[in-house]
Amino acid sequence: MSTQQVIAQIQSMPLSERVAILEALVQSIKHETVLSNKAKEHEEEIRRRRREFKIKGFHLGSDVVVDRDEMYAERGL
Repeated sequence: MSTQQVIAQIQSMPLSERVAILEALVQSIKHETVLSNKAKEHEEEIRRRRREFKIKGFHLGSDVVVDRDEMYAERGL
């Protein structure tokens, strides 16, 4: 059923039924908004925790080769 057909059908309903439909739509939107806000709060909590993460620097005592091809060649792989 197309949107225009649904609207035409709703317009032909009694006023009390149209009000009930509007109330159901409003409740649905409120519920979706609450879920959206909870998701945003969860994302903000994750971001806040990520900011608290600290990395300690350390020295290995020698240079570290980070070239993967060279590293594998040394191992004979």
